[in-house]
Amino acid sequence: MPAALDSALRRLGVPDEGFVDFGKSPTARHLRYMDLLPSAGRRVPATDVALPEGVIEVSGKAALYVIRQELLAGPLERQGLAQLMRTVACRADAAYLAVVNPASCCVYRVGFYADGALPAVDSIVEGDNAIGLRDLLNSPDESTRQGDANRTWLDDLLFKLLTNSAQALRHACTPEQLSNDEVLSLVGRALFTRFLVDRDILRAADLPSIFPGARQPEQLFESPWALMRTFAWLDEVFNGNLLELHTQNYAELMAALGPAADAVCRVLSNIMVRSDDGQLSLDWEGLRFQHIPVDVLSQVYEHFAHRYMPATAKKTSIHYTPRAIAEMLVDGVFSATPQEKRHSATVLDPAVGAGVFLVLAYRRLVAEHWLYTGKRPRRAAIRRILLTQLCGLDINPISIKVAALSLYLAALELDPEPQPLSDLRFERLFDATLRCVDREHLGGASDGELGSLSEALRSLGPFDIVLANPPWTRLAGRLKKLLDKTAYGTDEKVPRGATSLVPNQWPDLAFLWRANQWCRPNGVIGLLVHARLLFSEETAQVRARWFSITRATGILNGMHVRQDPRIWPSNSQPFCALVSINTPSQAGDSFHFLTPRNEPALGRRREFRLDPKAAIAVPMERATHDPHAFKALSRGSALDLELIGRVRRKPRVPIADYMLELDLHIWQGFISGENELQDASELRGMRLLEASAKPQFVVHPDHLPLIEEKYPGLEFQWPRDPAIYRGPMLLFREAPKQAAAHRGALYCGGDLAFSRSFHGVTIPSSRIAEADYLFVLSYADLLAYWTLMTSSKFGVERDIYNQADFLNFPVLPLASLSSSQKARVEDLAESFKKGEPRWAQLNDLVADIYGLSRYDRDLIADALELENPYYSSKVRALEPVRANDAAVQTFAHKLAAIVSEVEDASISGAPYSVNANGDGAWQFVRLTAGEQRPLNGDHVRALLQRVSDALMSSEIRLQLGAGDWLIGRLRQRRYWSGSQARLLALDLIEHGLFAPSDR
Repeated sequence: MPAALDSALRRLGVPDEGFVDFGKSPTARHLRYMDLLPSAGRRVPATDVALPEGVIEVSGKAALYVIRQELLAGPLERQGLAQLMRTVACRADAAYLAVVNPASCCVYRVGFYADGALPAVDSIVEGDNAIGLRDLLNSPDESTRQGDANRTWLDDLLFKLLTNSAQALRHACTPEQLSNDEVLSLVGRALFTRFLVDRDILRAADLPSIFPGARQPEQLFESPWALMRTFAWLDEVFNGNLLELHTQNYAELMAALGPAADAVCRVLSNIMVRSDDGQLSLDWEGLRFQHIPVDVLSQVYEHFAHRYMPATAKKTSIHYTPRAIAEMLVDGVFSATPQEKRHSATVLDPAVGAGVFLVLAYRRLVAEHWLYTGKRPRRAAIRRILLTQLCGLDINPISIKVAALSLYLAALELDPEPQPLSDLRFERLFDATLRCVDREHLGGASDGELGSLSEALRSLGPFDIVLANPPWTRLAGRLKKLLDKTAYGTDEKVPRGATSLVPNQWPDLAFLWRANQWCRPNGVIGLLVHARLLFSEETAQVRARWFSITRATGILNGMHVRQDPRIWPSNSQPFCALVSINTPSQAGDSFHFLTPRNEPALGRRREFRLDPKAAIAVPMERATHDPHAFKALSRGSALDLELIGRVRRKPRVPIADYMLELDLHIWQGFISGENELQDASELRGMRLLEASAKPQFVVHPDHLPLIEEKYPGLEFQWPRDPAIYRGPMLLFREAPKQAAAHRGALYCGGDLAFSRSFHGVTIPSSRIAEADYLFVLSYADLLAYWTLMTSSKFGVERDIYNQADFLNFPVLPLASLSSSQKARVEDLAESFKKGEPRWAQLNDLVADIYGLSRYDRDLIADALELENPYYSSKVRALEPVRANDAAVQTFAHKLAAIVSEVEDASISGAPYSVNANGDGAWQFVRLTAGEQRPLNGDHVRALLQRVSDALMSSEIRLQLGAGDWLIGRLRQRRYWSGSQARLLALDLIEHGLFAPSDR
C-alpha cells in the first residue's frame, strides 16, 4: 500500500481489517471486487478511467471507496472524478467515495447524477479529526436531503430503463403476439448479451461467429434476421435454458410479429447501446455492466412481475429480497457452518424467486473454495459448484427462468478467464440446479398448489444449508390440513386436537418445518419470515417447538426498519431473519437478538445499523416460554423484560379474568359496512359516538348528534345487541393517542350508540367501585407501557390497540387494595370525571399498588417518551443532544452514582469533548475513579484511531488509565435517557471496569 494512502487511512481511524486494498494480490476477500482490481488478467475493457485504490468495509460490506487525490490530479481532474463516480455507482454498494490528501479527506455521495454532473463535496474530514470517519458514517445531517434528491441509485435507474423497454415492447405487440412472460424473456436476453459485451466476454472478433458481417455489438439485434441468429447462438451456448420463448423457430416468431418485429429490434438494440466516449447519460449507454453485480440485476424481476402480471405475482407470492438483507442472511448461515465444511456445503433455496440468495451463496462458496485450497477456483470448479452444490425451487416458472439468467451471469462473473466462447457452453440447469414445482411439473399432484411444500418434495436433500425468503401471504383455507402436516415427519400423524403449527395457513411457517426436514442434522437453516413468528399469540406453539428442535444462533428483528420504504421498497410488513443449527437445543443455550432502529439518515443510504452493542443474548428457555420476550426486547431492554415479568406475577390477574369474575362484559361497537345490512331501528333516538368526536374523560350524550342524523336508514352490517349501548358505561378506545388524556377509557352516564372505534362495558349498580378502578387504571402510564411492551400488534404492525391488549393487563382485584388505596381510587375517579386529571397522583397510586421503584418509574417514562410508535416519539428519540444538554449532564451523574454505589468507590462523571470544533454525531462522557488527571488531546485521538469497536457501533469505550474511561455514544436522545445510564452502569459493573483490582 502506498505510504500516503496508509497514512490517510490511519488518520481516519480505519481498522486494519476494515480496509480491502485493491493493490494487493487478489484473495478470496477480493472476489466481489474483481472488476475494480488493476492486476493482470483483468478482463474488462481497458479504459483511462481511474479506479479506486481500495474500499472501507463495515460489517463486511462496502461503505466507502478510497482514492488518493494525486491519481486524479491534472487539467481533467473533475472529469476523471465524474467518471470514477459513475464506475462506483454501477457497483450499487458503497454510499461514499473519498478522495484523500495529506491534510484532509473529501467525501462524495455515490450515485448517478444528471448528465454526469459531479455532486458537491458532502463533507471534509480533517486529518486531525480522529472520529471523522465514525462521524461521517453515523451523521444524521439533514442537509444531505437535497443532494439525495439530485442523484439516482443504480437499482432505480436500472428498473426504470428495463420497465421502459418492457413497456415499449408491450406497446408494440399485442398479448397474442407476445405474452408478458415473453416480454420479460426478450428484455432479459438483450440484457444478458449486453453483460457479455461489457465484460469483454463477447468481443468484436467473436461477432462473425454469430452471423457473418457483424462488426459491432449494437448490430446483434439491429434486424429480425440478426435477432434470429443471435437468439440461436444464445440457445446453443446455454442449452436453450436462457429465458425461453414459446418457440425456438425464431423465423416463425418474427413472421408472426409482422411489422412489430422492427419495433422489437429497436427496443433490444437500444439496450445494447454503449458509450465509447465516456458520456455519462442516464440511459442505457451510461451503464457499465462490467461493474454491475449480478445480484443487483435479479432485483428487477419483482417490480416487473407486479407491474405486468399482478394476478400471477400475488398468487405465487412473487417478491424480491433486497441484496443487503439477503447478503446478511447468507453471511449468517455460512458463519454458523463449521469453517472446514463451508467450501463443500450444499445449499437449497426452496423459494428461489429471481435467485438472489443462490447467487450470493454461489459467490460465497467460490470464495470459501479459494480459502480452503489457497488458489482461486478455475472454471471447472466454479461450474461444479453450480451443478452439484446449489438447488433452487419455485412454483413460478417465470421465476425459474430469471433465476437461471442470474446464475449464468454469476458463473461468468466468477470465471477468471471466460474465453474462448467455444468453451463457454453450460450444462442444463433446469430440472437439476433449478426446478419448477408447479402442479404441472409435479405431475398433477393433488397438493401441487403448495409448490415446494408438496408432499412429493418432503424427502428432498438433505442439504447442509437451507435458506430462503418464503411466501408470507395467507393461503386458502382448503389447504389447512395439508399445511398442518408439514410440521410432522413422514411417519407422524397430526395429533387429534393439537394446536396448528401453521396457524391461519401462513406459508412461511410451513417452510420452517420443511426446512427442518430438508436440512441435514447439524446443518444450518436461514429464513426471512414475517415477524408474527416472534410476536403473535397464535404462533406461541410454533416458537416453543422451533426453539426446541433447532438451536438458534441469531435473530434480526426488522420491526422498525420495515417502516422505511428505501430499505425494502416492496414490503411494509415486519420481518425477521433467523439462523438456526438443525439440532435440538440444550439447557443453557442462547442466541443473539438484534432489533435495528429506524434511522432516516441511514435509510437514505438504504442501510440500517447492525450494532453489536445492541445485540441481546436471549436464553432459549425464555424464547420458548416467555410470550412477551421478543416484544419487550424489541421496544426496550432486559430491564423492561424483567419489569414486565414482575408486573404479571400473582396474585395479579389479567383484566379479562377479573371482569369475568365481576360478570362484566366488553363489546365492540357497531360496524356500519356496506354488505348484508341488518335492521338497527332499535337504536333510533340514541346519541352517536364515533372516533371523530374525540371527547376527554367523560362523554356527554346531549352534546352528540342522534344516530339517525348520520345514518337515516338505520341499517348496519353489524348493529350488535342494543343492550350493549345501555349506560352507564366505560368506553375503551381502539386507537388511543400518545397524549395521556386521549388514551384512557371514557365514562358515559347514559345510553349511547358507539361505533367500532370503541369497546364498551355496561356498569351495573353493584360494580360502580370496580368500574371506577378500571377507569382510573386505564389512564396510568403503567398500562400504556404494558401495551407497548407486550402487544403483538401495537408498535409492530399498526398503532392501535387490540381489545386483548387491555384485557391482558394484570390487575390486583379492588378488594385486595388497602382502605387508603381504595379511597385514593375513588377520589381520582371523581377528579377525572370532572375533567381535572391529576397525573402525578395517579401514577403515584399505581406505583404503590404495583410496588414500582424509582428506577421502574424512570424506565416506564423513558419508554413512553422515546419508544412509542407515534411520530412525535420517533422524532424525540432521534433528537440530537449536546454537551450542555441537561440530559447529558444527568446521564453522566447518574452513571457515576450507580457505579460508585455498587463498587463502593468515588467515581465522577462529566461530558467531554475530543475535538475542539465539536465531535459531530458523537457525545463523550468521562468516568473516573478517584482524582481526574488532565488529558492530552493527542493521546485521546491516538486511542480513538486504534479503537476496536465496529465503525457502526452506537458506543465507543476507551480506557485512558486505571479506573479512567472515556465513553462515546451517538448523540441521539434515545441513548441518553436515565434508563440508558442505568443499563450502561450495570454493564460496566458486570465487566468489572471499575472493580477494585482495575482501579
